[in-house]
Amino acid sequence: MKNFNLTYAAFLFPAIPLMMLTFGNRWIAISKLIRQMHRDFIDKRKQQSRSAPKYLVQIKILSLRLKYVKYMQLFSGLAFIVNLLTILLGMIGSIVTPYFFSLALVIFATALVIFLIEINLSSHALKTHLEDFEDKKN
Repeated sequence: MKNFNLTYAAFLFPAIPLMMLTFGNRWIAISKLIRQMHRDFIDKRKQQSRSAPKYLVQIKILSLRLKYVKYMQLFSGLAFIVNLLTILLGMIGSIVTPYFFSLALVIFATALVIFLIEINLSSHALKTHLEDFEDKKN
């Protein structure tokens, strides 16, 4: 790790907040969906309709997605803090700076993996909506 340059940490610095913004937007979108579905489902006609089981499946998926978004934000925040520590340690010339940067990369990679899992769940949720169209088509 003799070739470590503080510029590496500087490259990661703007990426993390951008991803945190993306994850926050996903949180807002999921929250809106949950609120809308709550309003729809509380309506007695929806509870007694044939689509009630699909609403329950959607709510379960949204709950899981919300959990994943929370973890994405947590790991991104941790990666940002560790990256800031990397820059601070690099400025004072600490020998552990490359290890902190490696840790920031691992934590940020974890957030990205969780992001991919959540995207997969999102696709699954959209597929249930497409199945509604296919049912109406037949």
